Amino acid sequence: MESQTGTLSLQNLVNPKENTYFTVLLVIAIIIWLLAVISMVGIFAVGILALAAWFTHGLLVARLRSESVQITPQQYPELYATYTEVCQRLNLASVPELYLMQSGGILNAFATRHAGRNFVVIYSTFVETLGASSPMMKFLMGHEIGHIQRKHLQKKLWVLPGSIIPLIGEAYHRACEATCDRYGAYASNDLNASMLALTVLASGREASQIDTRHFAEQHFKTRGFFISWHELIVSYPTLSQRVANILGFHDAQYARRSGRNFLAYPMAFIFTLKNVVFIYFGVVIISVLIALGNQVKKVQSDISAAQQQSQDSSSAKPADQTPTTPPSQ
Repeated sequence: MESQTGTLSLQNLVNPKENTYFTVLLVIAIIIWLLAVISMVGIFAVGILALAAWFTHGLLVARLRSESVQITPQQYPELYATYTEVCQRLNLASVPELYLMQSGGILNAFATRHAGRNFVVIYSTFVETLGASSPMMKFLMGHEIGHIQRKHLQKKLWVLPGSIIPLIGEAYHRACEATCDRYGAYASNDLNASMLALTVLASGREASQIDTRHFAEQHFKTRGFFISWHELIVSYPTLSQRVANILGFHDAQYARRSGRNFLAYPMAFIFTLKNVVFIYFGVVIISVLIALGNQVKKVQSDISAAQQQSQDSSSAKPADQTPTTPPSQ
């Protein structure tokens, strides 16, 4: 292995932009949370959505734990040994459960969390492509463990209200992914293997034929309007940029900044689909809750008026009523 991660250590694995964006999002989120608490209607809506999301995610984790294979010393021992080695290298205090999921050819892996427990999931095609104990597999595992070490799963909930602001939320998530690529590169202890693991996402099993430097150059050469727009609205850095970021630890020319077309910023701000959808449904839910609240108040008012009218009727005395004298015999 030619390139070692000599410039990476446990002390410099965090992308500096991650903390900056997190602070901005947290300030925005705190303001929105406070407004929701003051309005009460907003906090009620958030509570309902959070509870629904928790139960839904619980079912997904249940499916994962019951239908995927948990990796243990008895199940896929070579893969388990690689995983524990990566966890030790990254000084993980508690080893999360690892699961292997049949993917139907899809290349993916992810970390998730539910009810205080962390899980790492690797799709089977990745194991078939990278091998159970290769440095590329270590990169993949290290990347997912990075999400757990940095508590990205919990922080995502903390800053969720702030994430509705276009551009900032996506920028934070891209910074988190860049941090996790550093974790993966440190775990693999091989920059070439780390870059190759990323190119597998771009070309599948034919990645061994890719020149990673040439692929990284794509990031610097293709800086047009649409590519800039695409970069601003996605939650991951582009694959060519991710390869360039890792190569930058070995070759300074790939660590240089790349500009974006300035017209892409207003377009990304206005036309971020997920934010439009999120805001739309948020407005709809709040409007419905307000309408229900007004209807309840109206019903209560009508009941009070009816009760008051009933009390007035029972206590009122007739004004012109004269006693009736029976006719004399």
